[in-house]
Amino acid sequence: MKTICTALVAAGLLFGSSAAMAADRESVSFKVSTAGVNFADPAAVAKFRKDVAREIERVCNPAERIEANLSPDFQCRREMTASLEPTVTRMAATAMSRSHVATN
Repeated sequence: MKTICTALVAAGLLFGSSAAMAADRESVSFKVSTAGVNFADPAAVAKFRKDVAREIERVCNPAERIEANLSPDFQCRREMTASLEPTVTRMAATAMSRSHVATN
């Protein structure tokens, strides 16, 4: 299950990276591991989102760009977050429903 979840998250981010590309923008992507994340725990999901947001910020504004505008690329951040969020929400909902079934 973790492999499928990781693949879904990575696919969401890769989709977002292509959506984040415009004529003057570079393509960005990164992989996210869901290993060890308990999606049935809202605190764990919040921490996961925070960690991913930090990584999105990093990849959308790499410090090593040569001759690039170093101002924050907020559109890239919004698009990557928007591409990931449905997958995270679905994974959390699935985990919550499974935990409710297991306790009943």
